[in-house]
Amino acid sequence: MKLLLLAWLTGLLGFALLVAGVALIYPPAAFIVAGVGLLAWSRLADKAAAATARQPKGG
Repeated sequence: MKLLLLAWLTGLLGFALLVAGVALIYPPAAFIVAGVGLLAWSRLADKAAAATARQPKGG
């Protein structure tokens, strides 16, 4: 459980640092990078939710 939380927080920190770095170069590009990243994250979360919903309950 701790490893899962640590992986999630590390990913969030990495994404934030990526957006901040892009914002230092060109601020409008940071919004594009953030939007694409959030779209990718929501697609990944949707796939994970669909995969857990398809698994049979009770073995």
